[in-house]
Amino acid sequence: MNSASFLESVDQNFRHAMSFLNLGEGLAERIIQCNSTYTVRFGVRLRGQMYSFIGWRSVHNGKRQAEAVQPV
Repeated sequence: MNSASFLESVDQNFRHAMSFLNLGEGLAERIIQCNSTYTVRFGVRLRGQMYSFIGWRSVHNGKRQAEAVQPV
């Protein structure tokens, strides 16, 4: 599956799910729009070998982000 068809599938499933909710006018469109996407790349040494990992996080609504945890 290529990236475009995966994105289309996610969009279709999101819109289907939103059809069951009673949202205000345009709210679903505001949620589906991505404000920013962060890419994280890091290496891990595991059992004597180096592995590279890539992670992504997309922010759709800046008002609902997780709070930073302060050490005790």
